[in-house]
Amino acid sequence: MSVLCFMRQDALEYFSVYGTALSMWVSLMALADFDEPKRSTLVMSGALTIAVRVYHDRWGYGVYSGPVGTAVLIIAAKWLQQMKEKRGLYPDKSVYTQQIGPGLCFGALALMLRFFFEDWDYTYVHSFYHCALAMSFVLLLPKVNKKAGSAGAPAKLDCSTLCCTCI
Repeated sequence: MSVLCFMRQDALEYFSVYGTALSMWVSLMALADFDEPKRSTLVMSGALTIAVRVYHDRWGYGVYSGPVGTAVLIIAAKWLQQMKEKRGLYPDKSVYTQQIGPGLCFGALALMLRFFFEDWDYTYVHSFYHCALAMSFVLLLPKVNKKAGSAGAPAKLDCSTLCCTCI
C-alpha cells in the first residue's frame, strides 16, 4: 500500500478519523436547524475542537462520543426551546418514529461495530460500519432543506437511494 500512496500512514489515519468525526458533527448541526451566524460558529468551533481531539488520541472513544454527545445536548436544548415556544411536541411524532429512532439505532450499531467488533474481520466489519453510519445519517438528516428555497419537489427516498449509500 505504501507504494501507491504518497502520504504517511499517520497522516492518512488522522484525516480518516477527523473526516468521519467532522461529518458526524456537521450532520448533527444540520439537524439542529440553527440560523446564521450561530450555525457557522458552532460548525467551526466543533471542527477546531475535533481536530485537536483527534490529534491527541485518534483511537479513543472520545473522538466520536465528544462531538456526538455535545451535538445531542445542543439539539435537545434547541428542541426543548422550540417545544416551550410551540407548547407542543417538536418535531412531530412521526419524525421521532420514522427518522430519529431508526437513525439513532443505526448510529449506535455503527459505533458498536467500530469500537467493539472491528477486530473480528476488519474488512467486512469496517464496511458494515460505514453502511450503518451512512444509513444513520440518511435517516437523521432533515428531509427538507429550509435554507435551499423552493426550487421544486424534494427527491424521494427510495430503495435504490438506500442501497447506494451502502456502496
